[in-house]
Amino acid sequence: MKDTLQDIQSKLLEDAYSNEEQVRLSLVARVLQSLGWNIWDPKEVRAEFPAVPEEDKGRVDLALFVQAFTPSVFIEVKATGKLDNGVGNIERQLRDYNRNNTALFSIITDGRQWRFYYSQTGGEFSKKCFKVIDVVDDALDDIEMFFSAFLSKSEVQNGSAEREAEHYLRLNQKQRVMEDALPKARRLVQEPPFPSLPQCLRELTAQAGFSVTLEEAQAFITVAKPEPPPHNEPSQATGPATRHQEKRSFPAAAQSERAQPDYISTYREMLKSPDTLPSRMLRYIANTESVTYGDLKKACVRELGCKSESSGSIGASLKVLELDGYVTIEGWGNWKRIRPLQKAR
Repeated sequence: MKDTLQDIQSKLLEDAYSNEEQVRLSLVARVLQSLGWNIWDPKEVRAEFPAVPEEDKGRVDLALFVQAFTPSVFIEVKATGKLDNGVGNIERQLRDYNRNNTALFSIITDGRQWRFYYSQTGGEFSKKCFKVIDVVDDALDDIEMFFSAFLSKSEVQNGSAEREAEHYLRLNQKQRVMEDALPKARRLVQEPPFPSLPQCLRELTAQAGFSVTLEEAQAFITVAKPEPPPHNEPSQATGPATRHQEKRSFPAAAQSERAQPDYISTYREMLKSPDTLPSRMLRYIANTESVTYGDLKKACVRELGCKSESSGSIGASLKVLELDGYVTIEGWGNWKRIRPLQKAR
């Protein structure tokens, strides 16, 4: 599945998915097929499912069925970038769908962002969200792990996905950040400069905006579930770094040895002109001296000519600036901090 996710990441960075139908057919269906769902069987993967039979508008974009008459997952698909301005209306839409035919999980996605809701629990629908995945900014290993845990057909079928969702909902916000950071921390301690696991977890949690002591980190590690056994393929911890593993505060991360996507050479060529987005971004970063990714995306829309914060051109430009040694990046997600290493052209 990792190759599929990497290809989807590249296409998102290239703004390849131009409308909702392309996201549904070329991205979401592709992910579902990789997770064991038979997308060619309309009894298992149903498009335009009438969750509210008496209302023509009450149709779910995609409904997944493990059992014939009971929906397991509802997926509401939007065009890339449509979630940037909030999901309140879509959440209310899914809430209404679940009143008549309650699915185990409900998902809202624009292809890049995936929001998972555990429909079976009580309370406001917005509070049922237990996991958010960003297919561009999150590490490939983590994306693969969470998709497999919550959306693979086998895990939904055997009940493991439901148990994991209940576990996540019991955690407070800080605990969820630590839970998400722990797999990455376990990978990083096996690479130079070989920090201790509590130190690494504390650093990653701080990058996400939460302060924890070494004692808190150690206590969390003690009660956390043990690391799952490695797959049959070679361990990612001891092999070349994935495309997101270099984005951290620990130095000396190895660059990926895999072939670079085609968009890298395109955006690298754009750097030769002062009026392109990569060049404008570099000047902006140099002038600010330090900026978070979230603020940089806002600046790209406000000052640098981008149409939306989810534009793949932003991530592609930043990737080239990092690969070519113009900037350094610490952390991940919207909290990662970007600093210039070379003067702007």
